[in-house]
Amino acid sequence: MRRIELTTIEDLPARIESIKVSLERIYGIKIGVEFRALPVKSLFPTEDFLEKDKLALILMKIVDEGYRVPIITVRKGGEYYVVDGHHRSYILAKMMEEMVESYVLRFPEEVSYRAPPKRSMENLPIIEPAPIDDPILKAWSQIITLLKYYEGIYDTQFYMKVEVIPIENITPTQPEVSKRQISSIGRLLVPILCVKYGEKYYVLDGHARTLKAREMGLKSIRAILLIPRGKVEYGIVKTAERMGLKSIDDIRIIE
Repeated sequence: MRRIELTTIEDLPARIESIKVSLERIYGIKIGVEFRALPVKSLFPTEDFLEKDKLALILMKIVDEGYRVPIITVRKGGEYYVVDGHHRSYILAKMMEEMVESYVLRFPEEVSYRAPPKRSMENLPIIEPAPIDDPILKAWSQIITLLKYYEGIYDTQFYMKVEVIPIENITPTQPEVSKRQISSIGRLLVPILCVKYGEKYYVLDGHARTLKAREMGLKSIRAILLIPRGKVEYGIVKTAERMGLKSIDDIRIIE
C-alpha cells in the first residue's frame, strides 16, 4: 500500500509559500494572500482526477478526528480554483458542508489567472492508484465506492451524513453473515453504510458490524447515510422484501 501524505496545519504555511512563489515566477507578478471562508459551490478543480485511497483517509479523519485543514485557492472573478485541497473539498462537498476555509491567492487586477476549463468538483473521476491493504481504510474506501455506484445507477448526486441510528430500525439487505466475520471484529471502528427509506435504514455495507453491535449489547450504531439530491426508489428495498428481510433478526449466522 502506498504512503498517503495529508496536509497538516503545520505544513500549510510552507505549502502556501511554495505555490505562491511558483505562480509568481510563472506570471512575473506579486501575489497577495488572504484568509476567508468560501462557499463550497464556488470551488472548481485544477486537477483531472481524485484518488480513492486518499478520499477514504480524509473521510475517516474528518469523521473520527475532526480533521480540518484550509484549502488553497486562486480567485478569478467570483470563482475560486483549488490549487491545493481537492480531496478535502470533495469530501466536504459530499458531507453537505456549505463553507470551507481557504487561503486565497490574489492576482493583481490587471493580470488574469489562466484557469482550466470549468468543471464540477463532484464529477471528477476517481481512480485507484494502488491496492488498499489496510482493512480499516479498505472499509472506508467501500463507502466511496458505493457512493459512486449509487450515483451511477440512479443518475443523481448522493451525499453523506453521519448519524447514530437505532439497531431496531435497521433492515438488512443480505440474508447471511459468517460467524467468523463477526468474531473478527474487535472494535466498531468504521460506520455502517445505509440508505433511509421511510423510517427504516437499509444496510449497504456493514452487516457484520451491525450484528457485532447487537452482540455487544448496543441499542444503536454509528452510520453514514447516503442521501440523494432528489427522490429515489431504491431497488435494494424491493430486494430485501423479496428475501423476507425485515430486521437483523432475519440474518442467518453461518459457520
